[in-house]
Amino acid sequence: MGPLIDALCFVAGLFLLVKSADWLVLGGALIAEGLGVRPLVVGLTIVAFGTSAPELAAGIGATIRDHGEIVIGTVVGSNIANVALILGVASLIRPVPCRRPVVVREMPLMLVAMVAGAGAMLGGGVSRWEGIALTAGILVYIALAYRVARRAPELFEADAPKLATPPEGGFPAKWWFKNTALVLLGSAGLALGAHLLITGAESLARWLGVSELIIGLTVVAIGTSLPELFTSARAAMTSHSDIAVGNVVGSNVFNSLCVMGVASLVAPLPVPEASIVRDVPVMLGVAALALFLMAPRKRLTRPAGLVLLFTYAAYTAGLAIVSLRG
Repeated sequence: MGPLIDALCFVAGLFLLVKSADWLVLGGALIAEGLGVRPLVVGLTIVAFGTSAPELAAGIGATIRDHGEIVIGTVVGSNIANVALILGVASLIRPVPCRRPVVVREMPLMLVAMVAGAGAMLGGGVSRWEGIALTAGILVYIALAYRVARRAPELFEADAPKLATPPEGGFPAKWWFKNTALVLLGSAGLALGAHLLITGAESLARWLGVSELIIGLTVVAIGTSLPELFTSARAAMTSHSDIAVGNVVGSNVFNSLCVMGVASLVAPLPVPEASIVRDVPVMLGVAALALFLMAPRKRLTRPAGLVLLFTYAAYTAGLAIVSLRG
C-alpha cells in the first residue's frame, strides 16, 4: 500500500474504534440498566471500561499480529497523554477542582497501577503470568471502587446518570433488539477498527523509517486518547471539570492493568530497552508531577496546566529528534 492509503487506513481504523466503543458502551449500559443493574455499577464497570476500549482493541489486535511494541507504546504513550495533554488542556479551559478523595486516594491508586505495569515491563517483556496478575489487579480495583461507592454514593451517582427508565410492562422487544444490535455492532467495529489501525500503523512506521514503538507512543497513543480528550474538554467547558480527573484516573488504571494484562495473555509482550529507560520514567514522572501540582490547593490551576502541556510538548519533541536521528 502507498503512504496515502496507509494513512487513510489508520484514520478509518481510529474512527471506527472510537465510534464502536461508543456503541458498545451505550448498548451495554442500557441493557444492564434494563436488567435492573444499578447506574452506579454500570458507571464503574461498562462505562469505565469503554474509555479504554480503543486501547484494548488496538492492543489485542497488535498482539495477535505480533506487534507487541505497538501495545507497549500505546499504553505508555496514552498514559502520558492522558495526564500531561488532557489534564493540561482541561485546566487551561477552566481550573480543575480536585476533591480530597482524588488527591489522597484516586491519584495514588493510579500511580500504584502504573508502577505495577512498569514493574511488569522491567524484565524486558510482559509474560502471561504477569498478565494474569495485572488482569487480577483491575478486578481488585473495580471491587474497591464499588466498595467505596457503596459507602459514599453521593460522590459517584452524579457521574453515573440513569440511562433507561422502563415503561409499565417493561421494555418492548424492539428496544432489546436495538441495544443488542448496538453491542454486536460495537464489538465487530472494534475488531475491524483495530485491524485497520494496526495495519496502517505498521505500514506508516515502515514508510517513515521509525520504530513501531515510536508510532505507538505518538500517533496511536494520541489517537486512542481522543475520547478522553473530548470528554474532559467538554466537561471543563460545562463547569464539570472535576470529571476530567476521574476520566484520566480511570483510563490510566485500565490501560496499565487491563490493556497490558489482557494483551499479554494473548501473547507475551516484548518491551524495548528504549521504553524502559526513557518512556516509563516519563510516564511515572508526569503522574507524580500532576499530583504534586494539584495537592497544595486541591485543584489544577491554569499555570499548572501550562506546565503539564510544556512537559508533553518537550517529550514529544524529544521523540521527534530520536526518530530523525534513527
